[in-house]
Amino acid sequence: MRYLVLNRTPLTGRRFPDWLGADHEVVLLTDAAAVSSDPQVRSAQLAGYAHVDIVDDFHFNPLVENQALTLHQKWKFDRVVALSEFDIMRAARLRQLFGVPGQDVASATAFRDKLTMKRILERAGVPLAPYAPVANLADLLGFIDRQGYPVVVKPRWGGGSIDVHVLNDQQDVEDLLTTHRDLGTDDGAQLLAEKYIEHELIHVDGIVVAGETLLMWPSTHGSTTCMDFKHGKVLQSSLLDPADPLLAPVRNLTRQALAALPTPDTSMFHAEVFLDADRQLVFNEIASRMGGGLIEGVLQLGFGITLPEVYVGALSGNKPPQIPAEPVQIAGWSLFPPTAGTVTEIPADCPVPGVTRYRRHVEPGTALTAARTSVDKIGSVLATGDTRSEVETALEEALSWFERSTVIRPEAEGGE
Repeated sequence: MRYLVLNRTPLTGRRFPDWLGADHEVVLLTDAAAVSSDPQVRSAQLAGYAHVDIVDDFHFNPLVENQALTLHQKWKFDRVVALSEFDIMRAARLRQLFGVPGQDVASATAFRDKLTMKRILERAGVPLAPYAPVANLADLLGFIDRQGYPVVVKPRWGGGSIDVHVLNDQQDVEDLLTTHRDLGTDDGAQLLAEKYIEHELIHVDGIVVAGETLLMWPSTHGSTTCMDFKHGKVLQSSLLDPADPLLAPVRNLTRQALAALPTPDTSMFHAEVFLDADRQLVFNEIASRMGGGLIEGVLQLGFGITLPEVYVGALSGNKPPQIPAEPVQIAGWSLFPPTAGTVTEIPADCPVPGVTRYRRHVEPGTALTAARTSVDKIGSVLATGDTRSEVETALEEALSWFERSTVIRPEAEGGE
């Protein structure tokens, strides 16, 4: 069979030809930013493909889809593979144009458009925070009048906590209007408003293969949130212990959501569930793709599998590996976000017990801007332990060590 792979993430570790198998021809259409500038690394990244097209402007560019159509005229693809959140709809449209199986436009829309998703989940009785579409200022003010502050406003088609706003008062509303002029247009904005819920954020990651759920395991962000990056604060997560009383109800709620939505027979998923102040579970949203941050690394440590590899292999009919029913060890991760300024010191190695991998993502002398997404980082760690408590202790010690060891000269000082 012939596969078209749409890719925008670094290709190191993404061995699509190996994952799909030697019996298949694989064509790669990739973002140039995903390919190394080092000739030797680049050669290894691009080995094994029947054809490679590298595109400089990949994000939301309709010419990428046009190039895929041109490639299809020659290669006659049987399948389209895409892993990124922002290629889910693109891949679905191409499957429709090619007439090939896989996640279709209706399914992709249900997982990408938060309004469509929530309407489906609401009809199925999944507990949700109050929500409403927001196309203009009148919609927003009406929702605030009904629900009161605080209110969350987010893009219906967003990801990575980009452009998510928590509105606490009229000034926040006015600030939103300066950044979203589409609220004043005739066709309106593509936004969603939700009642803000004080919560602990739990995410659930896993995979369905041929209609069977092979992995579904929750993790908690603990006292951190996906919005903390706006304040320069760390984002961390840890797998739940097998004996955690939240394990069963969180998984049951996720199963309910997957059953309600048009979930593909084979699909990765990343769900978010709120544990509110009354210890009640409220479903937030779910995506038909791998979770971000270092979730892939945590699942490797906890379950011994590379989830995208299992998924891509399953698409070509490869038998998936045996996945443990529970983690062989508890694992977690932390992302240390950038703040505006210039890095003058950042450590190369981490001495904290329990940390199995530390990476610095910038070098001394790098000029930084504040984080734009929840997964922007200048440093990161993976940690393991016998329990969630052990892992979270290691993550907290790693954060303290990183903050002591890293020096960022603020912008004002850099201008002197």
